Amino acid sequence: MAPHALLVPFPAQGHINPMMQLAWKLVSHGFLVTFLNSDSNHNRMLKANTLNSLRDNIRMISVPFQFPAMDTPERLANAMELLEKGMGPSVIDQVVQEINAKEEENKVTCIIANVWMCFGLQPVAMLRKVSLAFFHTGYVSLFAILHITANWVSHGILPSDGIPKEDKTIQYLPSMPPLHPGELHRYWAGEYMFRKGIRMAEEIKHTKWMLFNSFLEIEAPVVETLSKEVGVYPIGPLIAPEFLKCTTSTKVQPSFWKDETECLQCRGHPEAISVGCALQSIMRGSKPVLPADFLERESITMGVPMLCWPYIADQFLNRMYVVDAWKLGLPLNANSQGILEKGEFVKSVEILLESKQGLEIREESRKLKIIARDVIEEGGSSWNNFNLFVTAMKRPPNE
Repeated sequence: MAPHALLVPFPAQGHINPMMQLAWKLVSHGFLVTFLNSDSNHNRMLKANTLNSLRDNIRMISVPFQFPAMDTPERLANAMELLEKGMGPSVIDQVVQEINAKEEENKVTCIIANVWMCFGLQPVAMLRKVSLAFFHTGYVSLFAILHITANWVSHGILPSDGIPKEDKTIQYLPSMPPLHPGELHRYWAGEYMFRKGIRMAEEIKHTKWMLFNSFLEIEAPVVETLSKEVGVYPIGPLIAPEFLKCTTSTKVQPSFWKDETECLQCRGHPEAISVGCALQSIMRGSKPVLPADFLERESITMGVPMLCWPYIADQFLNRMYVVDAWKLGLPLNANSQGILEKGEFVKSVEILLESKQGLEIREESRKLKIIARDVIEEGGSSWNNFNLFVTAMKRPPNE
């Protein structure tokens, strides 16, 4: 009897990709995996022919749910409300029952859900006698802010919205940059999402297994502090082996879009770091300019410096960490009308490619690239954490 994991990703491409990498790692350790998706995403992936490469031990199933657009804070709030109904605990419970009714020997033994899908899952896990773990596609510090805020709210240190009355910055942890709480709503796409984040942190604060697509070495002090209260296990970077080996693969990640390769024919063979100067502006329609597997999608593991222009949700906090904490990139600053002008972009690219500051950023990116690859090798911190997790998930849930 193989351990059987039900994986429940948040229904968006940036969350599905790392969850699929987790699925493949579980399969390599003897797991049978059922991957739950929304009908709309499942059909898009079928049309893009990106499900053909899945291994036999990964079963793709879907539920009838259409995830709406979430390109504004208001739409995101509406989407989250619909998500809790369309792919909430009652739906997941029904999925577990249906799988178990068909499986004599390989019943579901554990549920691994995205943290934003956590609401109401603990009773489901207890009722169905399965282990439960949560997966965060981001870094530990992002969750730490919500966890600490939730604790302070529950102890009356902060009001229910998590924002102190005094207009001052707060040092959430000694190892984290100070933040102005008034900006946290913006970091999480408005007050609704910030409140929901506090609810999420409260919901899972006693969980034994909280997995992160991050690694210990990039935020060790935060991990060590938070581990005293939550089962924090960075297991990243979760990235396809083809990326790390720099080999060609047409299907290393599930994509919502069919690959377009014609645009690559004009690249030729430019010298190192000259691409930013060699390419002219390219005007395209709504289709992606590069294939889904284009290497620079994963910046840290590839040692590629970043230009940060956040749009919504935690992207603003991501920029702060990339630019200020990790020194891996530069911000792109919009004008007073919110428009990113050509001159700003050109200036930032020139700084990265030609200045002393750019050289320092590229060197820091190179160092972190080496570390990011080492941690997933045998004996590395993420390798050790993942193996601890696998061992635990292979045991009966009450042990």
